Amino acid sequence: MKKQYLAFDLGASSGRAMLGTIENGKVDLQEMHRFENGSIAINGGLFWDFLGLFREMKLGLQKTLAAGANLDGLAIDTWGVDYALLDANGFWAGQPRCYRDPRNETVEDWTFSSISKEEIYKLTGIQFASFNTIFQLSAAVRDKDPSLSIAKKLLFTPNALTYMFCGDVSAEYSIATTSQLYDSNSGDWAWKIIDALGLDRSIFPKVTPSCTVVGTLLPQLQEELKCGPIPVILCGSHDTASAVAAVPAPAGKSWAYLSSGTWSLLGSELPKTVISEASLKANYTNEGGVGGTIRFLKNIMGLWLIQECRQEWIRRGTKYSFAELAEMAGGAEPFRSLINPNAQEFMTPGDMPARIAAFCQRTGQQVPDTPARVARTIFESLALYYRFAIEEMEKILGTKVEVLNLVGGGCQNLLLNQFTANAIKRQVITGPVEATALGNILGQALATKAIPGLAAGRELIRNSTDSKTYEPQDGQQWDEAYAKFLTIIA
Repeated sequence: MKKQYLAFDLGASSGRAMLGTIENGKVDLQEMHRFENGSIAINGGLFWDFLGLFREMKLGLQKTLAAGANLDGLAIDTWGVDYALLDANGFWAGQPRCYRDPRNETVEDWTFSSISKEEIYKLTGIQFASFNTIFQLSAAVRDKDPSLSIAKKLLFTPNALTYMFCGDVSAEYSIATTSQLYDSNSGDWAWKIIDALGLDRSIFPKVTPSCTVVGTLLPQLQEELKCGPIPVILCGSHDTASAVAAVPAPAGKSWAYLSSGTWSLLGSELPKTVISEASLKANYTNEGGVGGTIRFLKNIMGLWLIQECRQEWIRRGTKYSFAELAEMAGGAEPFRSLINPNAQEFMTPGDMPARIAAFCQRTGQQVPDTPARVARTIFESLALYYRFAIEEMEKILGTKVEVLNLVGGGCQNLLLNQFTANAIKRQVITGPVEATALGNILGQALATKAIPGLAAGRELIRNSTDSKTYEPQDGQQWDEAYAKFLTIIA
């Protein structure tokens, strides 16, 4: 039977409304609406425009209905960790902040004075990053943020947007785990951490499993959009959870995934959490996945680096496309300079080419002084960091990765894909590009029983999308570069 679902897939720079049609053993995707997103700087803080996003999403739904779609559901996925607060009347208490907000940068020690780093990791299994919800809320407590004092409920970004469509107040499992406030052992909120930080327990909503129908479109929206009670669904609300659900994993081989976009999320799908001294030292995370799985992964800065460089070059008067930057990098001198992509100075928006130059100068390397050299530095460094992360993960899990499945927008960067195969010395299979939207659709299909399970969903993806395979090349040259890279990130 034909099924149609609308996936709202929001990233930190843009959002899309994607119509997914499942029919005859395949899924077809059609972009119905695309809109811009981005943080807004106000008085030294960074905030999201939630009402503007909701307006654009309603327009996407309106366009989809006008095109004649008969929707069996809609669902929203976004980036992790960020949240909005509801007041007693069900309105927003303050403006939702962006995870790159500078107030998070100085709060980790304040947090650890209330509860130790080791105890937090033991309870949550989540990697430490300054943008995690735990540190955002710690900063709010430390700074006596007035919005927190009037809050009645906390909703993570995709669930807050879902609330505006159907009124559901809950935290979907995969997005809740990103907060570093979810107890992976008990399957509930980590109350010990919440109490230690002085947070009100009552603001934390119930945790709802991925792939759950949580309501229908609100009556006033049905009237406005002239439609019926469309089911509203919680898919894997964290975009990486949806992306990993859509990985067409190869049969008979041990595989890892790389969700490549603004962030690079590299890891393995596991049946349960792995929390150990080794995983803590390596800062690996155990985030929830579709079907109750665990995404054991490492966050790597990703294409954010080239995106920010591009923005700076635009400000200087030259607009390069990403394809042009990859072509320019391909012609630049190899391994002239390398960076640690996860260095803290690359976290916040700003003059990224200047920051990369300063890093190289500080580490005694040649400064990349042209856009081509900067781009080459970024792509080579990312590929080498992927090798580092895979080797770390193999040691922690005691397994061997044979194939890396690369999904997401990064699939389109052919140069970086080949660099990745060269660096990791393993086969790289790319696709689908639209993994997150496809995973969102799969989550909805699972929720409405249109497909029987995750394995069937992945078979659907394999039947519907193309892939490209990269074989490793230039092994000795990349081994020498990796030895240099290890001294830089040490």
